Amino acid sequence: MRTSVCLILSLFAALWAAGQHNRLLHLHDPAYDYIVRLQRRGHLLELNPTAAPYRHGAVAEALAKMDAARLSASERQWMRLVSYAVRQVPKAPEAAVGYQPEAQASLINSDRLDLLRPLGDTLNLFYKATVFSGWAAFGDIIAEAAVRHSRYYEDDPDGLDVALRLYARSEDTYVGYQRKWLSAYLGRWNLHWGVPGHAATIASDNPRSQDQLYLKLGGRQFSITSVLSELDSATDGRYFTGRAADDSVQSGSTRRYFAAHRWDYRPGRRFLVSLLESAVYSGSASGLSLKYLNPIHVFSFVVDNRPKNDENNGFLAGLIWAQVSGLTVHGQFMVDDINLQGIGKESLTFAMVGSAVYALPAFDLGVSLEAVSSRAYNAPQPEGRYIYLQRGLATQFSDYVSTALWADVYLDRFAAGLRLQPRLALLYQGERDMRQSFPSNDESVDNILDGSVLRTVRASIELAYQPVPWAWAQADGGYNRMDGSTRFAGSLTVGLRLNLQEALAF
Repeated sequence: MRTSVCLILSLFAALWAAGQHNRLLHLHDPAYDYIVRLQRRGHLLELNPTAAPYRHGAVAEALAKMDAARLSASERQWMRLVSYAVRQVPKAPEAAVGYQPEAQASLINSDRLDLLRPLGDTLNLFYKATVFSGWAAFGDIIAEAAVRHSRYYEDDPDGLDVALRLYARSEDTYVGYQRKWLSAYLGRWNLHWGVPGHAATIASDNPRSQDQLYLKLGGRQFSITSVLSELDSATDGRYFTGRAADDSVQSGSTRRYFAAHRWDYRPGRRFLVSLLESAVYSGSASGLSLKYLNPIHVFSFVVDNRPKNDENNGFLAGLIWAQVSGLTVHGQFMVDDINLQGIGKESLTFAMVGSAVYALPAFDLGVSLEAVSSRAYNAPQPEGRYIYLQRGLATQFSDYVSTALWADVYLDRFAAGLRLQPRLALLYQGERDMRQSFPSNDESVDNILDGSVLRTVRASIELAYQPVPWAWAQADGGYNRMDGSTRFAGSLTVGLRLNLQEALAF
């Protein structure tokens, strides 16, 4: 009897430890910076370079295929930093629990974190910390809960305040299952369908994390992904408060949901093509919809056909990622609407983002481009706007063109974990915004860069230093030239993160 109990406990412990592989590596983790650097050099390409977050186990398996003896000093440092973020507790006969405390503080002379679009010149101290973060695994099932504290929840000039008690919000909290060709997760976390750290046209890490259901079928060569998430409601379909109505007893709320699909085809490690579509659907009685969750349904031929139970605003995008001889190219083009009737001045509502990065042993040279038309992510019905708590589901702004040229210079031979990035950025910003009322057909609106255009040129230098896996520092300073005026915009950030795990032997 005693032997049987020990065998059962050992089996349970083995299953428990196995599930830690399915834990998500959340998008705020600094490990993504190093993952992207390694992918530019042909490593870790078992991971989809345009679909984050990754699973801890998937990253660990990709790391195990790297030959450290053939890596440069910088690549070995990056590999160590990523390994710390996804390190695994020894397997059977042990069980595992984990806790990951972290804290970060930023000193910045802007009310907005985006230094290309600084707002105000007050010196601010923004900080965030993990109040609680823990996980447990049972077989192929993972459960993680985290409560994060941040003053920026309240001070964000672009989004609504999302934390009422102690400036804290439940984020990166979910249950999930992954095995072979099936992944299913339910909870609150961020998606980013693009290269981490770069813009995306359908789903990005720009908004606050949403409560969502995530399903993925397939493997590395071909996969289908479906996401259905709950957005904030629009009161009387007119404006957004972050609540279902003006107060808890008032009616007139329009429920809003976000649905997205992506089909990935990857014939080789260095080439990926994807088709992406999404819709914001809404109505006073809207709810979780099987029609929108089904990844085989093509929105263009489903959402407006009977039965049409919800109003909707749809988007369609194509994505390509390729790597040839050290050059990594990524591009997306999203179509919001096509003016087939020729009414008004607009011909095509679109968003496009792209980047090209050439990797050399000691540095990367990159260029990026973003262009978003004036009506993009907006809709005649306010509840159809592509926003969540006033933050864009893809880009935060519309009606702009932005480009940047930069170099990532790696100075590990002088100090392990040291990077220098000179950057030159140019921004043309029009007057239109996705949160404004949608223009009428007889209103004269330029398709892109409408009205008075604000031009910004920013020359900056960023210095990042992470000598150890659990601490880092970053400084970014530069001058912005904005239509005749010049100002300095800069920030200093320090962070601390521990990856504490405990093996429990039976």
